[in-house]
Amino acid sequence: MRLAHRTVGPVIVRWYRPEVTGRAWVPGGPVILASNHRSFLDHYLLGAVAPRPVRFLGKKELARGLAGWVNRTFGMIPVARGTADTAAIALIVDLLRAGEIIGIFPEGTRSPTGELYKFRSGLARIAAASRAPVVPVGMVGTAVVWPRHQKPVAQRPARGVVRVRFDEPLAPPRDDPRSRREFTQRMQARVAALCGQPLAGRYAPISPTQAGPG
Repeated sequence: MRLAHRTVGPVIVRWYRPEVTGRAWVPGGPVILASNHRSFLDHYLLGAVAPRPVRFLGKKELARGLAGWVNRTFGMIPVARGTADTAAIALIVDLLRAGEIIGIFPEGTRSPTGELYKFRSGLARIAAASRAPVVPVGMVGTAVVWPRHQKPVAQRPARGVVRVRFDEPLAPPRDDPRSRREFTQRMQARVAALCGQPLAGRYAPISPTQAGPG
């Protein structure tokens, strides 16, 4: 994973030429990056521009075959999507307590409409259990260069088409339902301000074969 961050990450950055702001907000030690999700590019790009290697949650189907090997190399943690994968959550909490960065897409899936869907509860549960701060991230333009359910656009994007915006971290919530709910709402508002997507006001539709933890 660290080798991929040092070698493949710079290639991704050179090709997509993202405008990255606020990276200094990512602290040392354990931290969660919470981002909007529009494209399959998102976890590769976020991992490439982060100051340290990032592990991600991903549906277990993405861990199969050659593509699965690539995803695992980039730090993906396979989870049984559409279920409460307690083993995966326990592993994530352990990794955070060991000082690692975890990337989470709290919508649970790529946005099918371009709206920012309601964040699911897994982010707040993990933050509360690990006591890790959460950095809001807004990614812009990834759906332009790699649309949902399509192949990546072959043409190299102009500078500034793809943007990644980090912001000031939020302290983790207390581990009770009200605190976690309020934290989730605050984090969604922060990410919405960074990415500029309109709020959907509902959860993204997820089937058992598509769904993510949260």
